[in-house]
Amino acid sequence: MALLRCDLVKRVLCCFFMVLCIAGVAPFQGVCGINPAVKILVHELLPEGVDGIKRAQAVASFGVPLDRSDGVRSIGELGLIGVSDYQFRVLHRYPDDTIQWLLVDTLASVEAGGSRAIWLTNGFGNSAGPPLAVDGSDRITVNTGTARFVIRKTNYNVFDSVVVDGAPFLQDTGGITAVSGATRYSSALDDESTAVIEENGPVKAVIRCDGHLKPESGPWLFGYTMRMYFYKNTGRVRLDLIIKNAEMASYSVKLFESLRIELPTTVSAPSYLFSTGPGTESHGPINETAYLYQGYSSHKYIQYLGGASKLRQRLVPDTGLKVANGGAVIHPLGDETHHSEGFAAMYSGEKQINCGIRNLYGMWPAGFTMEDDGDLFIDIFSPWNSKDDIGFAFFAHDKRQVVLEFSKKEDTPLPRETFYAIQYPLTGRAAFQQYKDTGAVYYEQRLATHEETRRFLAEIGLENYEISNVDSMRRYYVWGQSGGSNQYDVNLCQYLHYLQTGNGGAFLAAQNMDHHKMFGSTRHSDDFDFYADGPELFTNVNKVIPPDQEKLAFNYKSIEREHSHDISVPIGYFLTGDESFMEAWKDYGEYTLYDQGSGKGAVGSYYDGTTYVGYPRVFSRALRRAGAFGLYASTDVWREKIYRIVRNFMGMRATPLDVHQNGWDLDRGFFYMSKAGNCPEGRRCNKVFMAYDIFPNSFWTYQPENFDDPLMYEDFRDYLLGDAYHCLREIIPLEHQVYVLSLDLANESDDSGEYPLAFLMALGYEMTGDDAFLVQYKPHYKVMLVVQSKERVYSPYSSKFIHDYYNRNVVAGYVAPVGNGRVD
Repeated sequence: MALLRCDLVKRVLCCFFMVLCIAGVAPFQGVCGINPAVKILVHELLPEGVDGIKRAQAVASFGVPLDRSDGVRSIGELGLIGVSDYQFRVLHRYPDDTIQWLLVDTLASVEAGGSRAIWLTNGFGNSAGPPLAVDGSDRITVNTGTARFVIRKTNYNVFDSVVVDGAPFLQDTGGITAVSGATRYSSALDDESTAVIEENGPVKAVIRCDGHLKPESGPWLFGYTMRMYFYKNTGRVRLDLIIKNAEMASYSVKLFESLRIELPTTVSAPSYLFSTGPGTESHGPINETAYLYQGYSSHKYIQYLGGASKLRQRLVPDTGLKVANGGAVIHPLGDETHHSEGFAAMYSGEKQINCGIRNLYGMWPAGFTMEDDGDLFIDIFSPWNSKDDIGFAFFAHDKRQVVLEFSKKEDTPLPRETFYAIQYPLTGRAAFQQYKDTGAVYYEQRLATHEETRRFLAEIGLENYEISNVDSMRRYYVWGQSGGSNQYDVNLCQYLHYLQTGNGGAFLAAQNMDHHKMFGSTRHSDDFDFYADGPELFTNVNKVIPPDQEKLAFNYKSIEREHSHDISVPIGYFLTGDESFMEAWKDYGEYTLYDQGSGKGAVGSYYDGTTYVGYPRVFSRALRRAGAFGLYASTDVWREKIYRIVRNFMGMRATPLDVHQNGWDLDRGFFYMSKAGNCPEGRRCNKVFMAYDIFPNSFWTYQPENFDDPLMYEDFRDYLLGDAYHCLREIIPLEHQVYVLSLDLANESDDSGEYPLAFLMALGYEMTGDDAFLVQYKPHYKVMLVVQSKERVYSPYSSKFIHDYYNRNVVAGYVAPVGNGRVD
């Protein structure tokens, strides 16, 4: 008891001193566990060309990394200063069980386009106040203080009731509904559906609902997961809906024509409001039916190799935006540049319901429908689409984010304000040094600041190279696209750039692409385990798929083995706390364990202890993926696979006498990849961008935390150091690198070839302290970026190189050279 009292006194004193610290009365040092307090700027996520709006006590949700030395093991040890309402959730822990990534939810007021500072420090956990959700026998009730929401545990109808200031907003039964042929399917018809409280605190509650869309009789059409987010002192709700077709119990392509969220409201004699374009709106009394339908729009949409035309053919032949009320067409289809911002409202003299769909302009065919009897429909797949046989692939999930706000008319925020809460939300960002020092991004602590990156670009004559601050999006990505811009995870570069600068467009673009990776291109398995069951169920999943899937479905295009750029996804998860991202990424991990493992033997398996390299790009992606999953989705299976794949990779030996024998040349340091070069028969060659860029970069995800045996990690690093010396001595001296490097004959310079060797050069410097790795490669950087892509300068590999280049005076662990002079 005395110890408890002592700890309480210590924590009270800590909080008192932290207030003094922030006020400038006392120094930070020597008082608290989190020392100094972590300053966080709360701000809007705004892309280029979007003006902010004033946020009054709006929710800000964001991830913050903690230092391992802080030793924080429980959210009960944490607090926030500068705001009154907050809650915490652990996202990831260090191997010693201390907290590495923490999700913060708070309420903050921010001026349009501005920011405000708050501080994460020691405290007593979540702020005062009861949790918002209460679990009942057959229903869950959420009381935000402004509104009361009731959710059924079975026969899910979205909301069983919504009451604001004593006024009911819903009547009868709604639900998630779909139409296929002459049959209507609804979540409200599934008496086996479930609803559980997933997160519950004084600021936010999350309810997870799972089930199927069922008809009055017969088999179900889709599975679904709906996460419902509720916030203190507001009638605003975020709905994250995932539609699923990945259960062996219903192994088929699903044909359907529409899918909606139905809400039978009590709004009488309603009027509508629709966003009909940037800064323009249409509104008026509803004449029977008013609707907004977003057909194909090219707004902020990035196309790849004809993918857009095929997607439109499979999904939405209509172009542009249509708005109609009764028989009157207010805005006709026809122009692909026409788009809605994404919000709408249904209102009367007493009540208003604002609604919005995130990225509506790019998630076609979608929109809103409102009836004069008060029925409100969020059209996830609009019934106004002229195509009535959309094919939804097996193994597929598809996700949408929706916002609703229920309020009395006199208290109603503008529909745009409600919509911005989901399209351009409030977030929080610490100083970039916090992310570096904590190794928040794959445990990397050597990352260049934005100022160092700009200085480096100026020195090499590329001052105009800057990552885009536009929240672009992709769908139907052609993963096999060739070229330098498709050989690395661009979205990880965007996340790093956001952490450096706060540029919201870069962050949102990364989120949009990660959304497509996980909910448009990942093979999911909802009622079976790909790794355990896949070999028996699917001898080859690329051949054994439902009949005509590739001819029918708009979302059959999965990430392929050579360009599986998924290592950005965990960082997106840590920055948002969106559990659906991590769940989907683990699904992808389960699939890749099956696809490149599962006991397939000497050929086709990278994870089962074989000495098979195969195609170097595929092999390298498998290496990278294993390291990433080992750090952030660690299971006994992944740790075993890491041991196997790295052990075998280190044990392989090349010989000039055998052009087919992959492995290391320990004298010259290189790893020979027999299928990495386009060489005449009988000659050994390495393709430079595969053998010295893609392959070693894959090991950036490998940190000591991935290895149970420290000596194995040290050996692994020594092998890579040999590769770095090989590059420094045999490739860098060429004026321009050759595309294919002959390993046993002299090489002459290429006219324009330059390849990204930054990771190996940075690693070589960090392991030896030899400036030559940095100084000799720098002159190659300009042409490399021009030939490859400008975003590469924001990659973690380039960032390591630039950091090391400008921080050579602080490297420790070496003495003046007598011999090599290295001290471990």
